[in-house]
Amino acid sequence: MIRNDFFCKKMIDFKKICGIVKVVIKMFEIERHEIILKKLEEKGRLSYEEIEEFLNVSIATIRRDITKLEGRDLLNKVSGGVVAKRKINFEPEINIKFEENIEAKKKIAKRAARLVKKGDFIFLDAGSTTYYMIEYLKNKNITVVTNGLMHLDKLIKCKIKTIIIGGEVKPTTKAVVGIEALKNIEKYRFDISFLGVNGVDINKGLMTPDIKEAILKEKILEISDTTYILADKEKFGMSSSVKFGNVENCILITDDFTDSRYNKYMLKEEI
Repeated sequence: MIRNDFFCKKMIDFKKICGIVKVVIKMFEIERHEIILKKLEEKGRLSYEEIEEFLNVSIATIRRDITKLEGRDLLNKVSGGVVAKRKINFEPEINIKFEENIEAKKKIAKRAARLVKKGDFIFLDAGSTTYYMIEYLKNKNITVVTNGLMHLDKLIKCKIKTIIIGGEVKPTTKAVVGIEALKNIEKYRFDISFLGVNGVDINKGLMTPDIKEAILKEKILEISDTTYILADKEKFGMSSSVKFGNVENCILITDDFTDSRYNKYMLKEEI
């Protein structure tokens, strides 16, 4: 009897110890999650190697933590690491856009311009990346339709036949939008369209913070034989207020962003 009581007591003690260990592990997990999210807020993007370095835990533990955080919609997994869940509910002014990720945008623009063939009838969205395309479109004997007022001088200088969409001018981005722009655009059918985007998400789709721009982009997707979305890696994992299309309805052109979930939607061939 005494022996049984001894074993029962030991079993109870063991269970208590296990319970304490579980609580400690849980506390450590919460702390790790807080650290990951804080670092992600500071940097916007983290590799698994970086996380391993500042947490000093195994890659297996890190992957479990990341899966839990993604399940709570607190971050996005990408190839080799994670990016912050970010949301843009306002449109940055065009001069600010021209100061961001310049080299990446020029690289994307050059790739995109190589897709345009002699005689094409194309749409160029208002935006900094599409602006950088213009210098690579010279001598192609094409027609460009655009809603970007900032594109006009460059298009004229490059002697590219240009049609500007009429409508309401958006001061921050110098884009033409609104009902008149939509009516204007409906008459056209484009061989290729090149659109900018504020956010790209595999589940949420293609996003922008402005409903008027979203409606116009949605129409352009509808009336184009092929639509390319020009997005530097900072746009992936970013969300915004208004969806204008799905990732599967277009082809993505980006710089060095890698995430296997997007592979089948990316421009793959060397151009």
